[in-house]
Amino acid sequence: MKRGIYFIFVVFVLLAVACNKDDISVFNGKHQIYFDKFYMNAIAPGTEQADTTKASFFFYPDGTKSIQVKLAVQLSGTMLDSDLHFGLKAIADAGTAQPDEYTLEDEYTFHARSLPENAERIQDTVRIRMNKSRRLDDLKDGVRLVLEIVPTDEVHVGQFERSRAVIHLTKDAVRPLWWTREVEAYLLGSYSSLKYKTFLENVPGAYELDGAMIENHPDQALKLVRAFKAWLAENPVYDTDNYEWMSVNV
Repeated sequence: MKRGIYFIFVVFVLLAVACNKDDISVFNGKHQIYFDKFYMNAIAPGTEQADTTKASFFFYPDGTKSIQVKLAVQLSGTMLDSDLHFGLKAIADAGTAQPDEYTLEDEYTFHARSLPENAERIQDTVRIRMNKSRRLDDLKDGVRLVLEIVPTDEVHVGQFERSRAVIHLTKDAVRPLWWTREVEAYLLGSYSSLKYKTFLENVPGAYELDGAMIENHPDQALKLVRAFKAWLAENPVYDTDNYEWMSVNV
């Protein structure tokens, strides 16, 4: 009898807890802001890995002096009925970027907006101005800017592992992950920044070539590379990065 009463009591408690959980809003408590990406590996039991936002002048016209780099930020707390403001500061000893290579605003805004009922996050985007310095042309690995969120009376800093953001700025493009040894052997040949830029600038649709196309639509990838081959036949280019005439392997 006692055992049966105890069982009923446990079930009642579990049901009550479950109901309370259902009544809890996803967004509650004080406002806290943090970046979407982790700047360091998540502390256990989290499994998220550190990530960097990559930016390059490679994809912009020659002579471009500055570009805007987007950083996604998230907010926890109650739903917003007005904009929130926060600051960002550079952590000089954690990066290599010099003050003339970036421009920070006095404050940044997290905009209030309506969200669908099933929304699981409140997210916005801030833009960081990165400036091209003279030394960037000589820095193969580019520069690294580490930014940290500065709290205000309106909003606190959220998850520690996402309280900072890392921007990696280069003059040339970082080799795409999809440009593998297989791509070298059967499609585009050896990689160089100049070759990639020449391909993008002279073959319509080249920007669409990525890992998904290579895996799911190899015929389209092959078509693009053959178009590049035809263009090179009429416009020979000496690859000053690889010290050879530019070619492809199709």
